[in-house]
Amino acid sequence: MFSPDVLPLFIDVRSPSEYRHGAIVGAVNIPLFSDEERARVGTLYKTVGSDEAKDVGLAIASGKLSDIVNRVKELNCRERPIVVYCWRGGMRSKSLVMILDLMGIQAYQLSGGYKAYRNQILNKLQKFPLKPRIAVLCGSTGVGKTTLLAKLAARGQAMIDLEQLANHRGSAFGHLGLGKPATAQNFDAHLLGQLQSMNTEPYIVVECESKRIGNVYLPDFFHQAMQQGIRILVTASIKTRTRRLMDEYMETGPDLTDAVFASLESLRKRLGNHLTNTLRDNFLQGQIADMVEQLLLHYYDPLYGYETAGLTDFDYCVCAENLDEAADQIIAYIKQGGNANAIFG
Repeated sequence: MFSPDVLPLFIDVRSPSEYRHGAIVGAVNIPLFSDEERARVGTLYKTVGSDEAKDVGLAIASGKLSDIVNRVKELNCRERPIVVYCWRGGMRSKSLVMILDLMGIQAYQLSGGYKAYRNQILNKLQKFPLKPRIAVLCGSTGVGKTTLLAKLAARGQAMIDLEQLANHRGSAFGHLGLGKPATAQNFDAHLLGQLQSMNTEPYIVVECESKRIGNVYLPDFFHQAMQQGIRILVTASIKTRTRRLMDEYMETGPDLTDAVFASLESLRKRLGNHLTNTLRDNFLQGQIADMVEQLLLHYYDPLYGYETAGLTDFDYCVCAENLDEAADQIIAYIKQGGNANAIFG
């Protein structure tokens, strides 16, 4: 067996859709079956029997084995052990390990497959012994919390960008330009990996989020740690917030009209017909700044309430008109141990 100090190269032989739904972090997908082929074999297994399904599966896979072996060779992973897995550690991974062995390439089969890995992730998250204190960036939409996280990371501060892990910005328009949101399987695995790598840090900085972000949910222990952590209020003017949101959202994709209109329609009951129609007209006429500012004033600010919150609700307050200065002030505050007496930055 290989040394536990050496990071193995995981090869996922499941179909592309299985891989996208959830995979071991860093795994390479070299599928034995396409999604259509997997569906065909599965149907045969249920309707005809396992022998017929195995025969068809073997016929499909045998025509691909040479290409699959070449793809493994192209990975050029002589310094890393190869571990092959499928869903439950069955025939798909076993067959590739056998073929690789015949070709003189040593590989190991992951016992229990991805299912065992997923169960291990859930078990570790459930029992995770979180040591760092959580510092939570709070503030109205558009103040620049996500950019602040990146600037803090560049200064060596441990942080987790939860919205990036979820591939969703956590709002009615949070999906714009981002493609499909992360699955729970991938979100949990990446979150656990980051927590493990940062568990010796005194503080981890995150952006304030609800328990649900897009299609995923924060583990109970982590959401509770956020609620009990240091609360840092980040502020910026309405004009600055509008400009930052335009930079973030309006340059994320080609034509966002349908997605913007769908999001506006989801808010029609809350905003009312007149304002919703006005915002649609703003967008069509290219008056994006007007639309964004009205959404801030009439939807986001009342929803989150930061504009009317009392300063005593927070441990520290920082103006983020200049994000670099704000990052420096937050770093200094955290380094002094989150002094509760220092409210303003």
